Amino acid sequence: MSLLEVRDLRKSFGGVQAVQGVSLDLSAGEVLALIGPNGAGKTTTFQMLGGQIRPDAGRVRLGGRDVTHLAPRQLARLGVGRTFQIAETFTSFTALANVQMALLAHDARHWRFWRRADGYRTQDARTLLAQVDMVDQAERPCSELAYGDVKRLELALALAGEPRLLLMDEPTAGMAPAERVALMRLARDLARQRRIAVLFTEHSMDVVFGQADRIAVMVQGALLAEGAPEAIRLDARVQAAYLGVQDHGNQSLPRNADKGLRPKTPENHRTEAEPLLAVRELHAWYGAAHILHGVSLAVRPGEVVALMGRNGAGKSTTLKSLAGLLARTTGQVRFMGQEVARWPVHRIARAGLGYVPEERRIFGDLTVLQNLETGRQPPRVWPGGAPLAEWTIERLFALFPNLREMPTRLGARMSGGEQQMLTVARTLMGQPYLLLLDEPSEGVAPVIVQQMAQAVRALKAGGLGIVLSEQNLAFAEAVADRAVVIEQGRIVHEAAMAEFAGDARARQRYLGVA
Repeated sequence: MSLLEVRDLRKSFGGVQAVQGVSLDLSAGEVLALIGPNGAGKTTTFQMLGGQIRPDAGRVRLGGRDVTHLAPRQLARLGVGRTFQIAETFTSFTALANVQMALLAHDARHWRFWRRADGYRTQDARTLLAQVDMVDQAERPCSELAYGDVKRLELALALAGEPRLLLMDEPTAGMAPAERVALMRLARDLARQRRIAVLFTEHSMDVVFGQADRIAVMVQGALLAEGAPEAIRLDARVQAAYLGVQDHGNQSLPRNADKGLRPKTPENHRTEAEPLLAVRELHAWYGAAHILHGVSLAVRPGEVVALMGRNGAGKSTTLKSLAGLLARTTGQVRFMGQEVARWPVHRIARAGLGYVPEERRIFGDLTVLQNLETGRQPPRVWPGGAPLAEWTIERLFALFPNLREMPTRLGARMSGGEQQMLTVARTLMGQPYLLLLDEPSEGVAPVIVQQMAQAVRALKAGGLGIVLSEQNLAFAEAVADRAVVIEQGRIVHEAAMAEFAGDARARQRYLGVA
């Protein structure tokens, strides 16, 4: 008998049929991957199974019991654990305190507010942190953790509830390639040991094909295929709808997949032009924690510089510092010939420096068109007087055809990949000279990653400068001119992108990628 039985599950939002007759079975100790293009209905399915959304039709049984309309708290009591696409933690609490809070909730002692909780089951909490390799981060506030570390912490929080069924929505988003595999191998081993049924969604194909016992593929709200990993790998329908041109490994773009597609920007144009951005000895702090230590780099028109490094190295902090989002920084940041290091965030943005955050931060209660309008700025000209090609709604829809199909859809009703495209498009409405892109390929389907790479190349061809923080080496290789590696807040390696990608020792040393 299956632990989880899902029969003919359906859900619509207005005229959008998000899930159309999905049926699944999952046994104790089994790991099932639910994959599909962005917008296929995977997250909606998860929300129905987790009680966040009530289905319009269908049945969900857990251990033979009908749990279709139970609330999340009731499901948690019955042994349903959950991790989310966007990690849910108490950002001001330490990692250890977060796990202690999860243990308090599991033990139904979270209402005893007159007793201190910081000593509650401390050893058990540390054991859970050790299982996800977070012991060294135990005393750090979540607000200071790299996003990949937050995702690992969220797994520990889910395990604190001793689940029978674990629902993991893109559990490895934001993590380095080796860390992705390690985390899901851990989840798989725990599933075997504790007889936990695991259902997860994921866009990293090395995780899916390497760690899942079975794979189910959703397209446009319905199941397209289900079976063993090798059968799904060879399914022509799955390749056309989801996998695209890739190698089923961690990277969403194979090496040289973009051969002949790179814009023909003359090398001397990039090397002789004045930098759009020149950074010298940049230091940054989160509170008392000194994160960046003397970062220096330059970006010229039509150049893409890839910031690379392991989780917590300082990549996102560098982008936030350049955008003016950190309260405490020192050093020189010259943008378009002006010193902007002391400028407020809005003034930097108005000067033409666009920032695309990893967290996307779209307005969920606004439509696609309304989100785009929030970023609108007037057309600009280059210092020499030549006009900067204006970004209009129509031009953005040509760059991101998926958005053209949903102009009136609310941001909250969009998939992660669709939100990623909307975030980039909204930033382009600000008519930037230079873009800061934080993990643009993270959490999106392989075919969307390929579209994103084409978009970055188009921006580069238009003369924009781009600073790209990216874990996906193949994506960075497809679009970037130079690689700048950050380690513990310091630049430790710089090279042409092709040289870095071809240097096996450097890849292994700095990224842990063979």
